[in-house]
Amino acid sequence: MAGERDAREARYPLRHDVDLHLAVMSVRRLPFLAGLSEVDRAMLSTVVSELGSNILKYAVKGEVTLALNQAEGRPCIDIVARDQGPGIEDVHKAVQDHYSTSGTLGLGLPGVRRMMSELSITLPPEGGTQVLARKWLGPAPNTARLSLPKPGAGRAGLQLEWASENRPCHPERVSGDLAFMRAGPDGVSLVLIDVSGHGASAHQLAHALEAVLQQTPEQEPTRLLQLLHQHCIGTRGAAAGVALVNGERGELSYAGIGNTRICLRGREAWRGVSRDGVLGERYPTPLLQRQPIDSGDVVMLYSDGVSETLNLRDGLLDLGADPASLAHQVITHSGRSTDDASCIVLRVLAGEGG
Repeated sequence: MAGERDAREARYPLRHDVDLHLAVMSVRRLPFLAGLSEVDRAMLSTVVSELGSNILKYAVKGEVTLALNQAEGRPCIDIVARDQGPGIEDVHKAVQDHYSTSGTLGLGLPGVRRMMSELSITLPPEGGTQVLARKWLGPAPNTARLSLPKPGAGRAGLQLEWASENRPCHPERVSGDLAFMRAGPDGVSLVLIDVSGHGASAHQLAHALEAVLQQTPEQEPTRLLQLLHQHCIGTRGAAAGVALVNGERGELSYAGIGNTRICLRGREAWRGVSRDGVLGERYPTPLLQRQPIDSGDVVMLYSDGVSETLNLRDGLLDLGADPASLAHQVITHSGRSTDDASCIVLRVLAGEGG
């Protein structure tokens, strides 16, 4: 079954369904996972099950490895699934909800992407597919990374990294802001919502709007704003900014209503415009703006709980930091304690060999 190379790694060769069943059952009993909660161990078992099922379904045989590692100075759990099958025909579609080449619900890779902090899919030159799913351990900002092969570029990869941080105003325990980030067929959607007011009731509306975003495949910014507006009618209202980052086209598109803001730092500095209004009450025609992006660019989307200057003067923000660290800097240095403060940071990375 599982061959443990050392006290921090377990390997599961997969040839038959029984191999996967035994692997999933053993994950919760691994000694190096003993310090994790039952919920976390169950989640890791689920990821092993999903990735292993894909191997047996599409590649017949392969291997799943689960290991406790250190990366970027923090502990993490890495789950790697390798096979020698035909490879995934359309990797970008495969990570979308409800997509499947076999007629099933297609929840495997999208489910893994939601449960884990990072998901990387590579197509090695020798064939097959390798999937790396990483879960950071311990307290950390809300961060995610998705790495996929670039369409039409052989086996080279294009990466986008994104993260967010959300701090409620003092002395509230929950925030009326919402930072929503999801990869889709047209790129990575970044949605920042600032519900009017603070506290539990504002948080409740933000949670309801998050459910709306989870249930729609829509990514076009103006249509997403219209959808959010419809669900805000009769409520306390909200502001929202919606960005779509398309790495293949090298383009950022943005539309916003109310007091959310967006800026781009890189070769050129750019600020987007949000039209005056309130979702659910005063809804002007959104202004869709497009801006070229390139590797090294940093996109920051933030609520009005962050100072409008955002400390963009040289030296006050480390723009070379990873997105999670940079989002934390923004809230720490520019967040107002009298308001909910939230920020989304996305970094455009050069592809492999780029």
